[in-house]
Amino acid sequence: MRAYQTVPVGRLALYLGRRIGEDPKLQWLGVRGEISGLREQPNGNVYFDLKDKDALVNCVAWSEAAAGFPPLRNGDEIVAVGSVGTFPRRSTYQLNVMVVEAAGSVGRLHAQYEERKRKLEAEGLFASARKRPLPRYPFRVGLISSRSANGAGDFLTQAQALAPQVTVVLFETPVQGEAAAPEIVRAIERASRAELDLIVLARGGGSFEDLFVFSDERVVRALAAARHPTVAAIGHEADAPLVDYVADARAATPSTAAQTVLPRRAELLRTIAGQRAQAARAIRRTVTRLEAELARIGTRTPLASTEKFLGLRRQRLDVAASDLVRSRERGLRRRADRLGALVRRLDARSPHARLATQRGRLAVAGERLRGMMVRGLERSATRLRIASASLRAADPTALLARGYALVRADGRLVRDAAELLPGTAITAELARGTLLARVESVEADG
Repeated sequence: MRAYQTVPVGRLALYLGRRIGEDPKLQWLGVRGEISGLREQPNGNVYFDLKDKDALVNCVAWSEAAAGFPPLRNGDEIVAVGSVGTFPRRSTYQLNVMVVEAAGSVGRLHAQYEERKRKLEAEGLFASARKRPLPRYPFRVGLISSRSANGAGDFLTQAQALAPQVTVVLFETPVQGEAAAPEIVRAIERASRAELDLIVLARGGGSFEDLFVFSDERVVRALAAARHPTVAAIGHEADAPLVDYVADARAATPSTAAQTVLPRRAELLRTIAGQRAQAARAIRRTVTRLEAELARIGTRTPLASTEKFLGLRRQRLDVAASDLVRSRERGLRRRADRLGALVRRLDARSPHARLATQRGRLAVAGERLRGMMVRGLERSATRLRIASASLRAADPTALLARGYALVRADGRLVRDAAELLPGTAITAELARGTLLARVESVEADG
């Protein structure tokens, strides 16, 4: 006869109650069925059974929760949301109900949810074997969400605070309602075509109906077909949306996703410093070991006095040590270069760097403007000198200064001597002053 343990009935009942209470699948569970045996106590507590054609479960709702229920009647079909517990005195299990919803639309959605879940699971879309590992150090992350949604804001805030070296690209889409499903699919497809390391599908909390778009078959299949590893970060309290099952990883909230999948800058710096110190220690240990080996060769070998024999091995030792040092140095340089790139990317995002860049651009623009003004003034001065010279050349007073005179008769300018008769009074305007004269004789050309 096999050995057995004897326990009191009460201890067994407590053990079973504790095991049921620790099962996460039995916490905050929605159960759909028809009310029967409804009993409302004077203190406000409510007892009833939920049944369907296959089974019946006892339900209890304490007065605090029952006060918010819709009117209950035997025969009504409802969805009772709560946690499964036990009643040790009778050794029965029961549903401790916190929320009651009319089965109507919610019931239909739950039925659709369960049907889709069974279908997609049978196709293998939820299988762990198809899950891809997330990149350890993602540097470009695609965020699929609504810019106005709390979930997107939470993710971006955490990303900037913890991992400013990571570039987050927002692929904006509505995240609620039946019309949102094709928009989410298109956003996933756009993110798949982009050069990214990771895709995060995010939204804050909401009711089962609000989040039902993330159980839409089109959305689930699009996320399964995404080119990059995916994270579902849909805040929920009850039934998990189906994208949680198909994504490569899931997070309880968008903030949690940012905290868990993005590499923290401080940890990166510590990791690089630790690897650098580890490499330096490894180099020192190797050099010490090789020096010790060289010393043993020099003291123990019968050919220790043979310069050629010992020199050859010393040369090989030097070459090996140099190769090792160079290899370690190359590795350190690669890590240092990568750290430098991270620091530069971080510094480039600082307000001081942006202000310095804007100041530099402003200085260059100012120099260009001053150059343009100087060149414009020089061109204007040149044109002014040319115009002044032209005006001076055409100035009659300049001709008079060279000895010419302007002759007038009766106030008219005289251009031909044949126009005048002897005895005509004329005036001759000189550079300085005017002469009064009379024509004595006229000699015309030709």
